[in-house]
Amino acid sequence: MDFKVTEFDLTGLAAMRRAWAEQAESLRREPEHRDAFPRDFVRTVPDETAYQGVRAETVGGAEELPGMEWPKKSSLILDFGEHHVGYFEFTMHTATGYCDSPVSLRLLAAELPYELEYRSEDFKGKLSQGWIQEEYIKIDVLPGVVRLPRRYACRYLRIDVIATPNRLVFDRVRFDTVAAHNFLPETPAGLTPEERELHTAAGRTLRDCMQTCFEDGPKRDRRLWLGDLYLQAKCNAVTYRDNALVERSICLLAANTNDFGMIATCAFEYPGMLTNSHYPDYMMLFNALLLDHLQEYGNKAFVAEFYPLAVQQLRVFRGMIAGEDCTLHRNPAYRLFIDHCPGLEIETPEICVYIFALKHAAELARALGYDADAAALTAEAVRWHANIRHAALDAETGLLVSGRERQVSEASQIWGVLSGVFSADEGRAALTKMKTLPGVVTSSNPYLLTYLLEAYDLCGMEAERDRLLHDYWGGMVRLGADTFWEMFNPDDLHQQLYGDAYLLSACHAWSCAPCLYLSRKSRNESKPSSAADSRRSK
Repeated sequence: MDFKVTEFDLTGLAAMRRAWAEQAESLRREPEHRDAFPRDFVRTVPDETAYQGVRAETVGGAEELPGMEWPKKSSLILDFGEHHVGYFEFTMHTATGYCDSPVSLRLLAAELPYELEYRSEDFKGKLSQGWIQEEYIKIDVLPGVVRLPRRYACRYLRIDVIATPNRLVFDRVRFDTVAAHNFLPETPAGLTPEERELHTAAGRTLRDCMQTCFEDGPKRDRRLWLGDLYLQAKCNAVTYRDNALVERSICLLAANTNDFGMIATCAFEYPGMLTNSHYPDYMMLFNALLLDHLQEYGNKAFVAEFYPLAVQQLRVFRGMIAGEDCTLHRNPAYRLFIDHCPGLEIETPEICVYIFALKHAAELARALGYDADAAALTAEAVRWHANIRHAALDAETGLLVSGRERQVSEASQIWGVLSGVFSADEGRAALTKMKTLPGVVTSSNPYLLTYLLEAYDLCGMEAERDRLLHDYWGGMVRLGADTFWEMFNPDDLHQQLYGDAYLLSACHAWSCAPCLYLSRKSRNESKPSSAADSRRSK
């Protein structure tokens, strides 16, 4: 690394990992519980205007369930009214009270209606089929109560009665829901009815991803990801304000730092479940995460403990830069991510993330009293700001390009704004022009589009921000979403990821951005217009 900053002591890493794991455990808190019961019976209906071509249609009220009898080869689908995370419990008996053989059931928990059509023989996924929330169970003794041991994330439950000694009766189906906070955050004042609906869905998404740490998705992957955490922590700051859960999550990631000082980009909560995931653009966000946490909660001692590790992520990435032309060394040991977008050239956005992280690290260093570090980090940011403008700013279009083919992408323009490589005026021009220029590589990923919301805010483009919220996140709600999805392409309702739509998460942490931006909008619009105008002019 060309600049001198506080060193991270790799020789003491093993002890630090143990200490951070212990600290994470000390911050562990049991989730809150709340009962949820089915509201309706539904059936699935083919519908090409629905997401993945299937919608749910109500056929009756679930209050009738205790009086109904179900023979073998019968099926029922229960709708719990909204997305929940938790544990199923069934109270059952046979209609005659006679039970001379086991009851055999197939259970399928689903976040969205199309998942209720899953059949294992048709699975084509690239990830493990084990993520599908399907169970085959046998109950030997009835009447009785059965509680499933695995945690589920769903709105719907399909029950197929494979075999029963005589007609089966469900006296009660209870969903023991769990979350760090089992309520929805208060909706800010001054929002339109549509915005209130967006905020509620975003709050529910965040709630169901807040368990004993911040998870990326309670259906899949059910683990902590640094990139998701950065966005979740921002939304948490304007809703639940659970600083302990943020600190526990930071400790868990730090406890999984590898021997080269690369912080884990994802981590499991349980000892022995190791990760080998290292995304440099996620790793560098650790600096901004710590700065945000310090500014929100003021826990200077906690943040100072992780400052050397945060700077180490910049040192690691600096070693990946091949030269002043902003090209990067490629190494199979790490993955350059930026976005789920086939063919995306990532060199320019990666350098911009580096500049973004350098500036946040410099501000963090100043706040902690490391003035020499702050100066060195700022100088490094200035250097690469000049380099990337020389290497990638197209003089004719005013847009940033990336790679040998000089690709133009949303990702490059977004990170050009967030990093300050663009001035506010240049950013407004670039964000406007990229929408009309042919051949621009665009995204259907809520993670990158959240950063587009932030870019619009930084450039004073409130109308464009609100339109994106309406068109993209609102598009999910208009298709029946009550939590926001991992991926959504309004132009492709049969979109797949990982080879099979059944693997998609319909409640995903990186999609909860409306909480932040609608809260910010509410605060701004409650202030005198002169104050807002003054803020934009700075």
